[in-house]
Amino acid sequence: MKETFRIGDILIKEGKITQEQLESALEEQSKTGRKLGEILIERGLITPTELSKILEKQSNIPSVNIEERQLDTSLASLLPEAFVRINKVLPIGRTNDSLEVAVVPPINPEVLENIKLITGLKVKPYIITDAEFERALNKIYSIETKVDKVISTVQGRKEETTVKVISEVPSGTEPTTVNLANSIISDAINRNASDVHLDPGQNFTKVRYRIDGIMYDILTIPKDISDSIISLLKVNAGMDIAEKRRSQDGHFSAKHGNEFFDFRVSSMGTAFGEKLNIRILSKQKLLMPLERLGMLKEQYDIFLNLIKRPYGIILVTGPTGSGKTTTLYSAISTLNTGEKEIITLEDPVEYNISGIVQIQINEEAGITFATGLRSILRLDPDIIMVGEIRDLETAKIAVEASLTGHLVFASIHTNDAASTPVRLLNLGVEPYLLASSLLGVIAQRLVRVICPNCKREYIPQEFEKEIFRRELQEDIETLYFGAGCPICGETGYKGRTGVFEIMEINETIRELIEKSAPYNKIKEEAIRSNMITMRQAGLIKVKAGITTLKEIERVAGL
Repeated sequence: MKETFRIGDILIKEGKITQEQLESALEEQSKTGRKLGEILIERGLITPTELSKILEKQSNIPSVNIEERQLDTSLASLLPEAFVRINKVLPIGRTNDSLEVAVVPPINPEVLENIKLITGLKVKPYIITDAEFERALNKIYSIETKVDKVISTVQGRKEETTVKVISEVPSGTEPTTVNLANSIISDAINRNASDVHLDPGQNFTKVRYRIDGIMYDILTIPKDISDSIISLLKVNAGMDIAEKRRSQDGHFSAKHGNEFFDFRVSSMGTAFGEKLNIRILSKQKLLMPLERLGMLKEQYDIFLNLIKRPYGIILVTGPTGSGKTTTLYSAISTLNTGEKEIITLEDPVEYNISGIVQIQINEEAGITFATGLRSILRLDPDIIMVGEIRDLETAKIAVEASLTGHLVFASIHTNDAASTPVRLLNLGVEPYLLASSLLGVIAQRLVRVICPNCKREYIPQEFEKEIFRRELQEDIETLYFGAGCPICGETGYKGRTGVFEIMEINETIRELIEKSAPYNKIKEEAIRSNMITMRQAGLIKVKAGITTLKEIERVAGL
């Protein structure tokens, strides 16, 4: 019997990665459950093509470049879509009595046997990666095709099979409506969208996805169909379907493939009907190792030192969707060794972490951030996480808790690190209390990462060179961009990473806070104390070929 080598062993043997890089990736795999190959590609250590070749060697089954093949969409009818998605097998060709199928390892012989029984054809397997499978799947089972089918059959009450995300279906709901709602959410997940927007117009509703922070128009559907979809989603989210003008919020959870997701649903009436937004939260991706957040090494060392302090308050700031919750979860997960009592107060609880007591905000039951925080202090915690500081009462209790032997983490909405103490002072927190308790402030944004598959060099223009001279006092000769390819959907970007600004509170800054100094004085002192500004951190990532100047300008300005 031929010996089977693990992917990591093959990559080390071929000199693609080091033992240290493998161990770091395996540690992330154990925490997130993601596949090793996917993690290594995301880190830029290997390319998708290299992964395909490694999988071919590991399984002794040939790989196939599915991007170069003309896919026959008619073959999709040979296997149920749910079977294809769950087992990650895809019909890609047929010759006489043989069916060629692309398979994502590990290969299950029983699945291949089932394909033979379903189709009555001999099965010839080929290896593909997860990413290749998802792109091919989106072509064969495209959302646009599904919409066309739903619109043409909505009065015929025909039902087709799809991945089920919607669980609660009111009686009388058209099966095709359920199918389309499932298809839109499944498609959004497959495209790594963070939000789905249903924007009403006069006669049609536009479906839009936010992918890597950017909005994309996906399709347009008739109002009567979109109204049915909105009602269905509101039922699942526990919202009032009769109320179409007042803003509402709800949520539901579901499993898609092997991953669990939480869906936050918000609706509000507009001039042309009800608008609905779905925020898609991957429970696995929220638990990211601290070293994978995207901090520069100097910033990582400062942050690690801050979170290991016995008491004080650490604030994370940034706009909605900037990754604050992920940073907070990564911090408390790092401290979750069993030696400390950790309690969180969240709205909502986005991921259940073993070993941590998590409390859900419930204003109807009288549990607000302020009242919940007062109650938590009677539960003998060592570390407290507050989802958001929204008012003076919550801010004062959080500060007082940090002065009585507790390490407190919290998020707050401000523009940058230096404006955060000013914001708290303006809320009404006493300067001497804030100066005594504040350990540090982490401001952050998310930027898109250049796709490693289509990354290209270019010679920067003079104005681009001038930006680096002004901000980093450095001359540059080469920068990078993504040319666009099927892997990144022709955008030139694949995935996102954090850009950070970390202000550690030293004695001088503490004195400025106690004197209620203005924003510019605090920022000047922080820079004098070697704080790397968000703009500088972003440019360092541009220089390293991680992102582009356009992205840094979008989130931080230049």
